[in-house]
Amino acid sequence: MPTLEQRIEELNRQFGFRENPEDFNFELNPERIAYKNEALRTKNRDLYASYLADNYPRQLEKEMADFDAKANRLIQVTKDGAEQLFADQKINLLKSDISFKDPDAIFQMKKVNEEDLNWHLEGHETDLLNGNSRPYEALDGKSNIWLLKD
Repeated sequence: MPTLEQRIEELNRQFGFRENPEDFNFELNPERIAYKNEALRTKNRDLYASYLADNYPRQLEKEMADFDAKANRLIQVTKDGAEQLFADQKINLLKSDISFKDPDAIFQMKKVNEEDLNWHLEGHETDLLNGNSRPYEALDGKSNIWLLKD
């Protein structure tokens, strides 16, 4: 598993947010997304709060409320458990914070109309942030997966 620093370096190579910070607003900042992912998975609220205080003080209060809501819903399940959950809830689309191929990605479960599925998946193979995938793609090669339960 990459460390937070390694993940941020890799994302910077892909996006260049350190060289061009003006191109990345709060919502789309890869570094912020990486910090939030790390803090959620490791239950390290202070890590994310201090990052926000240093970089996005105006968003701190609202974003920490979102963080707390997500932290209370985050679960790690086995591949088999996830497959059962997706079948039971008829989940056919997952939205990930970082690349769906990354073992540390955190997924929101979605149900979309079958006829809209291809539209949601257009170009998803190369999405490094906020990407959509089919459940079986997200599970490929993983023994566990991080999910936000409803």
